[in-house]
Amino acid sequence: MLPLSSRQRLLLFILPLVVAALLLWIPVRDALEVGLPEAERYVADVPEGHNWVAFTVPVDDVYATDGAALAVTLEFETLEGQVSAANRTVLFDLEENEAVHELTVLWPDGREQRFTNVAVNERHELLYPKTVNDALAMQWALRGAFFRFWIWVIAAAVAVLFALRVLSWAQSNEAHT
Repeated sequence: MLPLSSRQRLLLFILPLVVAALLLWIPVRDALEVGLPEAERYVADVPEGHNWVAFTVPVDDVYATDGAALAVTLEFETLEGQVSAANRTVLFDLEENEAVHELTVLWPDGREQRFTNVAVNERHELLYPKTVNDALAMQWALRGAFFRFWIWVIAAAVAVLFALRVLSWAQSNEAHT
């Protein structure tokens, strides 16, 4: 094995940091997309101290999804709402510290989707699932920016630890030769 120069060692040290920074940009961007102005708009529609969750169907899908029924399952009750062409957003007022255990969407064509771990105090877009990938992407999105942030942090940490292990291995091999 060839010995590593100081420039190569520096590159092996900086490279995982750059990869980690790029991986962390994704959750930061997601958190910025949630944004406070929109959250404040929905908070104004619920009593102080309550949680809320809102679901919106995009404009281009609203006629295909007109009449979609939403059911939000809480700990002791189920709240229901319906999407219409006139009202694309359904807002649910939750009591203090209530969490959404499950969201059930019954689309007009009879398809039913169930989602768990839905983030509260956020507005979520419900995309009409044309493919399996659309359904999986919506499940990922409904878990919220906080969930995605920690998944990406874990991925970045694993990448950095792996790169440091490779650097350590390269240095030990260099010392033995």
